[in-house]
Amino acid sequence: MRDFAAGHNHGQPGDPARLAKSVITLAHSANPPLRMPFGSDTVGAIETKNDYVARELAEWRELAVSTDFPKDAA
Repeated sequence: MRDFAAGHNHGQPGDPARLAKSVITLAHSANPPLRMPFGSDTVGAIETKNDYVARELAEWRELAVSTDFPKDAA
């Protein structure tokens, strides 16, 4: 992991000064998000993961919801 980190250091698209300003903005927010994915690389990775999860859920939705009690059960 250290070798990976050393090899990628200073190759990130993010600007540390802009990150600092964003963290301050977030800290002063009245309603901050539970998670804040700073950086276009992080946002892209989350979007890719969410797209995959959405496709997988759509494929298996019928089986997933089939475990509910029947609607006419009291």
